[in-house]
Amino acid sequence: HFISSDREGCESEGRRRLHYPPHLPAMKRSSPENEEAASSTEKRRQRSPSFQQPSDVLHLNVGGTLTAVLRRTLTSIEGSMLASRFSGRWDDSLEKDRDGNFFIDQPIGLFQPMIDYLRAKACETMLAPPVTSPEFDDVRKLKDFVRMVEYFGMTAGIYPTELEMCRGEISASKISGHPHLSVISSEYATFTLETRGHKRPIRSFSVILGDVEKIEIGLVRANHFVKKLRKGDHRGVGMERYTFCLDCSQGGLLYEGSFTKLDGLSTEKGTLIRCENKGERWLVNGQVVASSIALEDSFHLPPDLQQYSLIPAFSGKGSWQVCEVELDPMISDHKTSISHL
Repeated sequence: HFISSDREGCESEGRRRLHYPPHLPAMKRSSPENEEAASSTEKRRQRSPSFQQPSDVLHLNVGGTLTAVLRRTLTSIEGSMLASRFSGRWDDSLEKDRDGNFFIDQPIGLFQPMIDYLRAKACETMLAPPVTSPEFDDVRKLKDFVRMVEYFGMTAGIYPTELEMCRGEISASKISGHPHLSVISSEYATFTLETRGHKRPIRSFSVILGDVEKIEIGLVRANHFVKKLRKGDHRGVGMERYTFCLDCSQGGLLYEGSFTKLDGLSTEKGTLIRCENKGERWLVNGQVVASSIALEDSFHLPPDLQQYSLIPAFSGKGSWQVCEVELDPMISDHKTSISHL
């Protein structure tokens, strides 16, 4: 009896304490249906592109192995297919496993080195050794890795190339890096396009002319140009030793000062010039203007230039953009044999 009276007193006191003030609405117990609807709405809101943040932690299933990666790591290479895929716009349509993890149909042994490289680049500093591209002892694994990197559109980020001035006044030129490799130079200067952190040589590249007063687009033997910047007058690509170029101003090919005229060759602002297979073929606006077959009876590279790798080089005054850079699939030892031009 006493227990019953005490319980009734406590319940009565509790009801008095839980009475809401007149100005506040009484709380309603949410139903399971309401909770499910609210959860669904929240999930849709979080999946919307405006909600996605670079700091999002994305849970991935890579070939059966679970891992977690920041969204900004996956999207760090601007313009790549991987960056577009995980931008947040397509999260709803991407493949997922039964637990909701994003599924990537690649071996973890290939995908993880790529992610580790991107992570290392994100925290790279001048006080530490530079970050180098992933390397593999197994040739087949290297080929598979290169194939995967190119599939995701990551080649320019994983195997970077950079423009570097090697002749001229630094204050007179402006160089832009990846993803928009370009040069603006108010004085005649020479630049090279080289790889950084890896040994895959450049096989082909294109140049879009801007406002140029004079420009030579060509190749130089690897390691010929000294890294220390030379100031003052210089002869430019095609005139210096171990250099070969398409001389857009004169309309022909130039090798160590020896000129070969190409009939009908003319360029202007907006002209697209393509150098393929380390100088074996040249195209202007999609039309072949010189090739190894066409010039086999009149132009040959000397043996000392044939037995070494060549790197792109440019001498000019004005503005131009470098694009469509294509790398060799395999590592070079800088003694790659090439046929005559």
